[in-house]
Amino acid sequence: MVSISCLCGLSQSVHLEPSTQLQLCHCTSCRAVTGLLCASYYLIQHEPALDSLGEYQANGVSRFFCRTCGAHVFARSPSGRYLVASGVVTKPPAVQSIHHWQVDDTRDGGLSTFFAGTSSSVPGCRLLALDNPHPANVGSPDTFHGPSDPQRELLARCDCGGIEFYITPPDASSSQASSPWADLLVPYYSGSSANPGDVKWWLRDGQTKYLAGTCACTSCRLGSGFPIQTWAFVPKCNIRNADRSSLTFDRRTMQRYNSSPGVYREFCGRCGATVCWHCTERPSLIDVSVGLLRASSARAEDWLEWETGRVSFAEMAVQPDLIKSLEEGLKQYSTISQ
Repeated sequence: MVSISCLCGLSQSVHLEPSTQLQLCHCTSCRAVTGLLCASYYLIQHEPALDSLGEYQANGVSRFFCRTCGAHVFARSPSGRYLVASGVVTKPPAVQSIHHWQVDDTRDGGLSTFFAGTSSSVPGCRLLALDNPHPANVGSPDTFHGPSDPQRELLARCDCGGIEFYITPPDASSSQASSPWADLLVPYYSGSSANPGDVKWWLRDGQTKYLAGTCACTSCRLGSGFPIQTWAFVPKCNIRNADRSSLTFDRRTMQRYNSSPGVYREFCGRCGATVCWHCTERPSLIDVSVGLLRASSARAEDWLEWETGRVSFAEMAVQPDLIKSLEEGLKQYSTISQ
């Protein structure tokens, strides 16, 4: 028996199936529905309380998320088995091994490439390989990943299509954004520094790409339902609504949760996908959830340069072994890619 809770405090208890392995699913459906680069669930022994949750169905899988903060909480497979999102478990089991599913959907390994010693693709099905693989051409990589032209624009879209916007390449206006923090991924950490030099840390590779990174903070974990959030840092001026007008946060299915004073998290009110993070202290720079990006591959490296030096807020992780493996893998990836 374990307790679970999302960011807004909705809680209950569930019975986990005994397991020594954490399985991360990188399938197209999981990425589009959650907005993250992968999803992870634990099997549970019973049907949980679902009345207060929103439900979204796709490809035979039902996903249940908090209507208030957007956290994914449960899933039901086509065979009727129930699962709980690993990030909402208050005291999750120790991670003894990590297994990656549906890596081929990513085209580049996705987040699995950043893990130490777990880069191989495991064929099979989404949601812990409980049921049949994806139906042909339904949510497949070919329908998710479009032609990515870093000279033009990049589509960001959730699974249900309620969230849709476009990112444009860095330009002269990208440097007009500002941040009060120079420490890029950990602005509220006690060791963070001010940014008196107005460093444009979100612009990388000769100001041709945006910075992206991984976060394990409590708010991101509880707000998404999963232990590893992936953000791309994009100036607001480089994000356009579907009709190419300036970005607004009240379009179609976009819903807001005010997670703390002056801090906002947007998610899709229909499918629960995490969309973005922004705040009043840094209004001109938006954290965009990478799983929404319809690039030529999951990590969108023709648009993004990934921070490999650390995982933001690693000290907050409730599964430190998982985050340690991620940090070790990021350093290995940095060495190999240089």
